[in-house]
Amino acid sequence: MKLWASASAIGLSVAALATACSSDAPNNTNYVPPAGGGSSSGTAAGGSSTGGSVAPTSGTSTGGSSTGGSVPTAGTATGGTTPVTGGTGGTTPVAGTGGTGGGSAGTGGTTGGATGGEVMTACPAGVVGHCSMGVTYPPHDGFTLQLVEDFPMPLDLDHDAIWTWSDGSPADGQTGFRKEQLGFPNGHMTITADIPPNTPACAPMTSNSGCIAPRMAYGEALSPNAQANVNAMGVWSGELRTKYNNYRYGYYEVKYQAPVANPGMEMTDTASGDYLSTMFVFRTPKNVVWNEIDIELEPNHHDQIGGNVVNAQGAVGYPGGNADPLMGVSGPAGYAITQEHVYAFSWTPTKVEWFMDGVSIHSFAGKASDPVPTLSAKIMMNLWVFSGNAFGDGKNNKYPFHATYDYLHFYKFSGEAKYPCDPVPGCLDATDKTKSAQNNGTETNYGM
Repeated sequence: MKLWASASAIGLSVAALATACSSDAPNNTNYVPPAGGGSSSGTAAGGSSTGGSVAPTSGTSTGGSSTGGSVPTAGTATGGTTPVTGGTGGTTPVAGTGGTGGGSAGTGGTTGGATGGEVMTACPAGVVGHCSMGVTYPPHDGFTLQLVEDFPMPLDLDHDAIWTWSDGSPADGQTGFRKEQLGFPNGHMTITADIPPNTPACAPMTSNSGCIAPRMAYGEALSPNAQANVNAMGVWSGELRTKYNNYRYGYYEVKYQAPVANPGMEMTDTASGDYLSTMFVFRTPKNVVWNEIDIELEPNHHDQIGGNVVNAQGAVGYPGGNADPLMGVSGPAGYAITQEHVYAFSWTPTKVEWFMDGVSIHSFAGKASDPVPTLSAKIMMNLWVFSGNAFGDGKNNKYPFHATYDYLHFYKFSGEAKYPCDPVPGCLDATDKTKSAQNNGTETNYGM
């Protein structure tokens, strides 16, 4: 991804940044991702619902325990699409007076909600994705909201129209990506790093190991091939990404927090562990045109925000000569990467600018060896455990640990004429959908 540029080298700091308020459910700090991609929806306060297609017209029990129904219209019935009075679960619960919770998200309604009570609702006009009820999306001058991912429900990672998962193993680390490391508790996404079970040789380390056997992967393929052979690895983790190279100029905003990899030592640079916790745009396949813009949180810089811009031709490994590791920007007093904050960058044809909690912290207008990227890319969020000590000491990692994401919002730049286009993949240029741009083996190859 990048080589580090220190805060002293950049000469930047942020004296005062406001901590963003959470509009959603609290983080689940003890979450273990379920098998099969974490597609669990759960029981919220106020009861649980099973769904169904026959609407009960009146409740029959105090507090609400009936099951099923598309539209419970009275009483205290549970479940269904639109609980009105005292119901639990469904797409649009209104305030209730009978059942406990008065209409929190339940399990198995027509749309339902994630464990903990977020409820999915229709997104504003012109916006795609998965929106949560009661959320207000702030405006940004010169940009228009286009994509919302609030994680109100577990994503179907094999069939979602926008999002998918990577099966890659980045060459710079000891990490293999797989679907099972992505979970969706409490209206959030978690990405969990863990070592394979019952493998003592996969104890915390600083290099690749043979615990995860070499394999073929689509996520790291290089043109002109659809797959690549990836090396043996030691740590499982995950990466969520959009399916297509279909995003370009805009305002990219994410609310998340980096992992605590070594509990009790997260406020140090020397013993806090080794990983890279990210949100970024990245064009695949990387060996044709490597275009990348990042937000990066690193445990060996526990009180700083990192970023990165890459624009290179024909590179396979990290192209340091065509990259700018821009930032080591110190946060306000008491800031740590393991706290939840809102990070963002705006990308326009002439400049990239980074923000934390709505405050500008750095900008980059490009240079001869590293111009501002101009090609479309995928939006990605991942958790890497690296080899060596570029981002800390991997021997201090205590597995499992996870990063937690509250939301990802994308606002399209007013001067953007093409991306994101629709319908995909047919609307994309041939160079946007090469056969090396597939993400995992469950997808139909959409390349040329």
